[in-house]
Amino acid sequence: MRTIPLVLALVSWSAVAAAQEPETEDVDGGAPEAQPEPPAAAEGPPAVVRLTLAECTARAVANSKELVAERHRLDAMQAQIEQIWWAPFSIIGAEAGFSFVPDQCVDKSILQTEGRLISCNGGAVAAEEDYSTSEWGPTFQLEVKGVLPILDFVRVTRAQEALEEAREAKAAQLPSVEQQVRYNVERAYHAIVGAREMIYTLGEGKKKLVKARELLEENLEKQEGTETETDLIKLKVFEAQIGFMEQQTLQIERTALAALRFLVGGRDAARVDIPEDPQTMIERSLEPLDAYKQRALENRPELEALRHAVKALEAKVAMRKAEFLPSLGLVADWRYGVTPGRTDIGNWLLKDSYNYNYFVVALALSYDLDVGLDIYKLEEAKAELAALTADQGNALEAIVLEVETTYVEVSSTRDSLMELEKSKRLAKGWIAAAVQSHAAGLGPAKEVKDALKEYFQIMASIHKLTGEYNVGLAKLDKVAGVLGEVRE
Repeated sequence: MRTIPLVLALVSWSAVAAAQEPETEDVDGGAPEAQPEPPAAAEGPPAVVRLTLAECTARAVANSKELVAERHRLDAMQAQIEQIWWAPFSIIGAEAGFSFVPDQCVDKSILQTEGRLISCNGGAVAAEEDYSTSEWGPTFQLEVKGVLPILDFVRVTRAQEALEEAREAKAAQLPSVEQQVRYNVERAYHAIVGAREMIYTLGEGKKKLVKARELLEENLEKQEGTETETDLIKLKVFEAQIGFMEQQTLQIERTALAALRFLVGGRDAARVDIPEDPQTMIERSLEPLDAYKQRALENRPELEALRHAVKALEAKVAMRKAEFLPSLGLVADWRYGVTPGRTDIGNWLLKDSYNYNYFVVALALSYDLDVGLDIYKLEEAKAELAALTADQGNALEAIVLEVETTYVEVSSTRDSLMELEKSKRLAKGWIAAAVQSHAAGLGPAKEVKDALKEYFQIMASIHKLTGEYNVGLAKLDKVAGVLGEVRE
């Protein structure tokens, strides 16, 4: 494996236990002396957790906070749907009351014979007496009332359908969120692999450059050869440039590793790393472009979400039309009151505010005179539906274009890598010849520098394009709506 080894400093303590002597009783009759405990082993740095690309992707999907948030939003939308179903029953309620009133009785026999009410002689208080001097007693009231909509259920049903389709549109976007998580993991993973491979390449080339510089310094000291101090300075400048390239590549590697650990998540995220494998192109044959286009039109989550969004707006238009209907409902009202200190009149023709018990059922029809407002609400819903239908057609064209451009990028990158591989083989031969010639004193150090510089440029392009090709395959699957494939 050609990667920079990770050094783990492990410090351990060992203790040799001395053989125990037979226990003997102390002259004073005490217990034998306790043996000293060996020192505890010191803990070393935590072990690195190396995960493959498939393992990184699985953990990132399982720990994605974005996916968790989207699922909670779906739960909230489901709760809204249930609220709409129960909304018509919110006008059903009950009320109860309790208070104190002055006691008073009436003679119902006088009512029957003379048609008028007077206070009875045995009553607590005479009719003409002041209430401030009377005794007070409790009174209880209870009322249960409600309206059961009949025509309003049309509007409620349409509103519920609109929200259900909106929730389905949101649910259809979940695979898209998961695809983005997978894609981000692959980008970070391949960036780490490419950066570490470039660091190794720079390190190997730097070794050859150092040997060439040392030989040049030796020749200058012995005043041998045709090279000058200027050639030495040029070598040192190029050596410093390689050091700068190493630092830049190391920064890329660290940034990508931090991003990967963030995406993977978990308690051991700070110890996550990837296997020390060399960078390679993913072996996979590209299918025809039309196959990817067809797959995208069938599987892209965005298109499925748009289809449900159109259905949601169609239900909204139907709901706006239903608002032109009158409201018809079944009204029920039951009232009960009892006041022990007040005589129950017992005549249904007279209103008794203290002792009563009646039940009313009726059909109620109402119509709001805000027709103008309803008309423009309907026009608004129709315009929204027309706009979304136009967006749906535009989305189809945009998805086909995205698939085609991604396909061209991936295939072009693959062809460029094939040409760079040829250049790489030629550059390696150039380096070998230049190093041997310079070591034999037949060639200048400038030739070694030029060969290494060309080789570094080629290798930098190869590492960059290899990473882009591997990530490009992931992007091609993403734009084609393919979910769940991991390319090692």
